Amino acid sequence: MRRPVRLLLAGLLVATPAVAGCSVVHGDAEAAGPTVVATAEAGMTRVDLDHRSGEDPGPVPRVIVPRGSTVVLTVGSDVARRVLIPEQGRAVDVTAGSTVTVRFLALGNASVRVAEPGTDRGGTVIGRIEPRH
Repeated sequence: MRRPVRLLLAGLLVATPAVAGCSVVHGDAEAAGPTVVATAEAGMTRVDLDHRSGEDPGPVPRVIVPRGSTVVLTVGSDVARRVLIPEQGRAVDVTAGSTVTVRFLALGNASVRVAEPGTDRGGTVIGRIEPRH
């Protein structure tokens, strides 16, 4: 079952046209979402993702960030979840109604997932972070 997600286009993010295509995650077709280009300020790139239970998640957004910048990823959720960034080996819990912030270097593609608390694999992709020069 897919969990709803809302991308917050706040602060440093600038919307650009969506890219056509799709990818497959856990056997479910995933529609291409909006592509957002984030700019670094003082070497840090802010990315905000929001998870809301009971809403249609819509397409998964792609966030393009400057390669080598520090991504300051903030994920909010209305229910307790575990935020997974498998490519970074990161798993952090977010409590209901709050946010959690994770920082990492943008050196390779990363998928941001939410899963049941205590889970270290799988989950629902709520965003993709892709570094570019």
